[in-house]
Amino acid sequence: MRAWSIGRMAGIPVRLHGSLLLFLPLLAWTSVPAGTGLVGMSWGCIYAAALFGSIVLHELGHSLVARRQGAVILDILLLPIGGMARIAGMSTRPRDEFLVAAAGPAVSLALGAVGWFSAPFLFVINPWVGIVADGLGRTNFMLGLFNLVPAYPMDGGRIFRALLSPRLGAVRATRIAATVARVVAVLFAARAVWPWFHGGQVRIFLLLVALFVYQSAGAELKRTPR
Repeated sequence: MRAWSIGRMAGIPVRLHGSLLLFLPLLAWTSVPAGTGLVGMSWGCIYAAALFGSIVLHELGHSLVARRQGAVILDILLLPIGGMARIAGMSTRPRDEFLVAAAGPAVSLALGAVGWFSAPFLFVINPWVGIVADGLGRTNFMLGLFNLVPAYPMDGGRIFRALLSPRLGAVRATRIAATVARVVAVLFAARAVWPWFHGGQVRIFLLLVALFVYQSAGAELKRTPR
């Protein structure tokens, strides 16, 4: 599906995947408190847009650290499951990989702290602004922690590989990180479908992440020499 350019940040093109045109209204709708009508829907749209702005900043964290190391940042692509910084010529040194991978979650956790602690003060000025700030704070904090799960190619998986590489070598570290990622992906999938067996709804987003991680880790295993 086509991706559209929506601007640049720090000279890096930011592109919006076409599937988000369907996903963003759904995210806005599910973010609206019941019974708030059009006003709530308007603030739901602001929340959805601000959330993906936070994801751009997360990917920008990766990108700026990688660019400082000499890499070329092709673009930042926004997808329904998050964002992806497409980087060429990235350093293969474990320390560099660690710093690049850690930069994104660090940005998310910082945004989470800002949103969380500013929300009570903003609520006094405007209740809706406070609600949005609180929601963004909580979501960014959860995203930062979630991205630290050691499931390659998520940030935590790259950090895990970077920590293993100095002792085990790049090939063995990659195989271990990818294998652990596939186990984590199966656990994600099980958690996503578990409510269905008890009359609840499947957690679609978590299931999509599980499929992405499992397939990506499998592709990495195929590329890695034995």
